[in-house]
Amino acid sequence: MGQTALSRARTSGVRAVSVVDLLAVGLARREDEVERSEANCRPLLVKMGSIYNLKDLTAQELAAPTGLEPFEVLRVQALIELGRRMVEAGKGEVREFSDPDAVAEFLSDIRDQKREFFVALLLDAKNQLIRRADVHIGTANSSLVGAREVFREAVKDGAVGIIVAHNHPSGDPTPSPEDVAVTRQLRDAGKLLDIPLLDHVIIGESRHVSLRRMGLL
Repeated sequence: MGQTALSRARTSGVRAVSVVDLLAVGLARREDEVERSEANCRPLLVKMGSIYNLKDLTAQELAAPTGLEPFEVLRVQALIELGRRMVEAGKGEVREFSDPDAVAEFLSDIRDQKREFFVALLLDAKNQLIRRADVHIGTANSSLVGAREVFREAVKDGAVGIIVAHNHPSGDPTPSPEDVAVTRQLRDAGKLLDIPLLDHVIIGESRHVSLRRMGLL
């Protein structure tokens, strides 16, 4: 009999095994369920496309193939998010955002996404990054973003200012009327909370635009 994900993890250590093995162990409820978990994790990884996209797994996407209970799903999501934040913290350099070009470079990972990612960069008094918050992941056609979701993250992390950004899956970063409306809603909410919206950057396939530079903020 060949080795299982569990035996490989035990004999070789977690750093030496595959992503599927790690998922199989991490998503199993008990030791005797690891083998079944491994069979379910392969199509899950194929569906997500890459290990990077595992951070976007919804509770339903985790629960359906694994049978995890709600708290178990939350625990897995918490560990995935912890890993993501460890990677961000480990980048070492201090990120300072003084112009939209720096924002677009930092968020290059959303440029080619087929879904719309709406991101808030939470900043301190020196415009240095406290944390990146992926506020909403929508479809290729729309992204509904509310001020409550954006500023809940900003207040929680003690941000002094924020920059928001999102991608246009069409590749054309020209602001839509909805983009302008959302920007002004966030601008007004930021004034009330004393957490100013510094810019809204829209990222397209080969270029990006700043609503502040366009005079729309």
